Amino acid sequence: MHWHLHLNRAAVLTVLFVASGLIGADAHAQQCTPEPPPVVEPLHDELSGTRLLRRIVLGLTGTTPTVEQYEAMAAAATPEAREALLRSALDDVLASPKFYERMLRFGHEWLAVGAYTTGASGDAYQGDMSGHLFKCPANSQHPGAYYHVNEFGSGDPGKQCTDQDAAGNPAVPEVHPVEPWWAPGTTVEVLGKAGSAVTQVLDVNGKALDCGVANGGYYDPMLPTGCGCGPNLVWCSPLAGLGSASNHDLGVQRRHPYEEPARLLAHLAWHDRPLSDLVLGNYSVGTNWLRALYVRFGRQMGSNALDANTTWWRPDADTAPRDPLHPAPNDPQAWREFVVEDLEPFHLALTSDGARSGSLERTYRFDPRTTTEAPKGLPTAGVLTMIGALSSFPRERVRAARFLEMFACQTFSPPPSDVHFPPYEVDPATGGTCLHCHKTLDPAAISFKRWDFTPFPSYYVPWPFLPGVGKNRITKEWLSGQYPHIGTSPGYRWRNAFLPNTLLTPITPEQLKANPEAVLLDTMPESYTLLGEHGDGTMGPLGFGKLVVRSGEFDRCAARRLYAMFIGRELNPATEKGFIDKLAREFVARDRKLRPFLRYLFEQPELRRGL
Repeated sequence: MHWHLHLNRAAVLTVLFVASGLIGADAHAQQCTPEPPPVVEPLHDELSGTRLLRRIVLGLTGTTPTVEQYEAMAAAATPEAREALLRSALDDVLASPKFYERMLRFGHEWLAVGAYTTGASGDAYQGDMSGHLFKCPANSQHPGAYYHVNEFGSGDPGKQCTDQDAAGNPAVPEVHPVEPWWAPGTTVEVLGKAGSAVTQVLDVNGKALDCGVANGGYYDPMLPTGCGCGPNLVWCSPLAGLGSASNHDLGVQRRHPYEEPARLLAHLAWHDRPLSDLVLGNYSVGTNWLRALYVRFGRQMGSNALDANTTWWRPDADTAPRDPLHPAPNDPQAWREFVVEDLEPFHLALTSDGARSGSLERTYRFDPRTTTEAPKGLPTAGVLTMIGALSSFPRERVRAARFLEMFACQTFSPPPSDVHFPPYEVDPATGGTCLHCHKTLDPAAISFKRWDFTPFPSYYVPWPFLPGVGKNRITKEWLSGQYPHIGTSPGYRWRNAFLPNTLLTPITPEQLKANPEAVLLDTMPESYTLLGEHGDGTMGPLGFGKLVVRSGEFDRCAARRLYAMFIGRELNPATEKGFIDKLAREFVARDRKLRPFLRYLFEQPELRRGL
């Protein structure tokens, strides 16, 4: 409760004069007469029933109450009746699809991954890694039919649309009706070999080429000439050139990995899952576009495990939870839940039956200092291992900084000017002014080494890959900068950034010589601490996520962000630590689920106050 204090002005001035020496203390004692206690008056600032109703509905849906709701509240004759209406309104909005939409907007504000760029480099920034399919114009002999960009090699592939062969001679192309993965329940026409069942072709030297592996083009990735696009065209996409780079249109693939973090948060809120699954979960949500991206990533990494799966793109056969905005059974744009390893085998689920889990007990340990074997993959850790999140923060230290800001409310700013540091030698985490941040960043950045970009197999745009995993084994040639391209190989950067005997790369020169992949050590050593906690040896981003949760920083940060969002005031960790800790305990007591915690917040006196 706030109070107004009405003090005697003369008494206050007297105290000030005594303190300044203008009036002697003895004289003051002789002249001072007892004053009555100050008058205090309560500040009457509790919101009316209609204003409180508006605050609840507007805060949780982004819209105002209906006229009928206002009228019912105004007609409520007793405080008990008003409270009953408020509880009913709160329950209604928490069950409304508008609540999901509000959480989606909140997710974009909280989990602010970078929007994808446009231009040549941006075309495959997240890497669609599919053979691009062009569409015949409306005035051709095959209006709306698809054809593969590399059907005629260096010739004009569009000649098929006008019934010509590569030499321009009259020739009726093969026509295949196919149900495509991006539009289940429909049929499209595919010209030439793209719609065929060809899975392997021979190059000019007689070497067998896998049709499931795409290569980069100037603008358009492509399959080898003469290849089919796989069952239901799963190795191809109806994308063409830099126009596919837009991140504003949900009709193209590029937007979907940008949406994924916020969609997962809204999904957790809607389906009453712990918000800690944002950094611990082995599952995500995705449309057909996003699912295809994970499938293609695994195929390019060397796994053909999904070639036999003909259901991942069929929404009507999927009983997994989905978003409330796409209830139609066969809607390919529905954001449907999936365990990531089911689509991309190198994102490890780490459960005995491959089930959905956000357990702290999920563990995978791997140390390239003691083995030359490849890891099975990267443990899935919610937002921390998403294609879009990792790609929009393209370096390990940047990822560590952004994720510490998001999930632990850490801030990074220059040190005070009067602070002195040891001289910089080779490690920014142990010398120079940079250690002010790097002493925290580098132990966290260790977890985010296994995501990078390479021009190979593209000669123009970078494609993402997991170094040291699957077919992407790292040799000493990588670290020399000689492979795949001199000066542009990620290994060339690693050679300069991942220096032995530094905080970021705690390996010895001898261990590096024995195994070049030792530079990719992505497990925080037991001797390190992060947020006051020692790691448990879990590899990669999952190890980071477990530390953030076990330290309590995730809970305190989530409580602060939710309080600021829905109560409307930022909490100061310097002066309100006790209150933040209390909110975090209440959040954990409700299993870190959003709806129960919001109910708790909306019952607090702070919500009912206003001017």
